[in-house]
Amino acid sequence: MSEDEPAKHCELAEQVNLLAALKSTVIEHLDVDTHRVIAIYQSAVLMIIVTEGQITSATAIDVEIWSPPPYDPDYEPSEILSMFIDCLPAVTAISETEST
Repeated sequence: MSEDEPAKHCELAEQVNLLAALKSTVIEHLDVDTHRVIAIYQSAVLMIIVTEGQITSATAIDVEIWSPPPYDPDYEPSEILSMFIDCLPAVTAISETEST
């Protein structure tokens, strides 16, 4: 991820099984380990990192864009992140995070 790409931190009101949430919203994904999952949304590649809990019981996550859409995107990266987060259940707080 480049320094210019946005990332967001999300607090969840309850434990969320991210794999089940992504499957229910028909978002393509690949679980990497117990704390990370890669998702493809609006042709962008996103990395979701669980900061509290595990993928099957997350209460806080970071979402960052690994790769923006390759062809003339309809949305800015920050808009893609916001739309993706809107698909997730139980999000109660969202904040910007520093790019790594």
